[in-house]
Amino acid sequence: MKWLVDQASFGLFTFQDLTRGLAWLIEQPYDFVRAALADGVKDGPGRRAREIVPPLSWITITAAAMALGHYARSWGLALIVGLSFLYLAVFGQWQSAMVTLSSVIIAVPIGVMGGLALGILAYRHPRFDRALKPVLDLMQTIPVFAYLVPILVLFGFGPVAALVATVVYAMPPMVRITTLALKSVSSEIKDFGTMCGCTTRQMTWKVLLPSARASLMVGVNQVIMLSLNMVIIASMIGAGGLGFDVLSSLRRLDIGGGFEAGIAIVILAIAVDRL
Repeated sequence: MKWLVDQASFGLFTFQDLTRGLAWLIEQPYDFVRAALADGVKDGPGRRAREIVPPLSWITITAAAMALGHYARSWGLALIVGLSFLYLAVFGQWQSAMVTLSSVIIAVPIGVMGGLALGILAYRHPRFDRALKPVLDLMQTIPVFAYLVPILVLFGFGPVAALVATVVYAMPPMVRITTLALKSVSSEIKDFGTMCGCTTRQMTWKVLLPSARASLMVGVNQVIMLSLNMVIIASMIGAGGLGFDVLSSLRRLDIGGGFEAGIAIVILAIAVDRL
């Protein structure tokens, strides 16, 4: 690992430059979302920073979430989401919840898109599928704490390392479900696409994926749940948010504070999953 970090080179750049570049790419959208939801835009270092643009208010975010719930399903879902966000505001969990939500908003699309891409490749290329299965087994069976240290070495301490760990933990189910969903599409639908003269790309994006949408949504659900499942562990490497609150409460033996933060994680998971 030391050689990989300090000496490995690809000619124009080192391996460390590559990982730091990836970290920068992930950090930019994360900082934007976190500024909008939790921190606002500030000028200056540390505690001396002066707030230039405040974050969105809890009323605005709650109203937007309720509107999204109504658009996605019904007024009943909008009410559930509104009450969930109201709990976070009333019990003083709003700031931490928005930090956690910022991580989820970034980690879930990366996990879903990465899992979808790998699942499609595995479906198209059986050899790649056979080579990928042991890797997925390793990602799902290795203890989470075992790969926190390599991620810290490669990406540094902070939210980006926590996001990478979350994606590694949450993406394998999406890969497996995508491959299985595409294989489960009936032969009649595939034959219909062939008779219509679909190219390989058209067959994948206009025939197979729409037909497997219900199964793919199960994969999206798994990515969301596993991402929220990682918030406490990810807080050990700089994620912050509700997971850090739970961890701090455990260290202080503050049962009440830990319980409130834990309930907030559950409520946030329910709201995000229903949306």
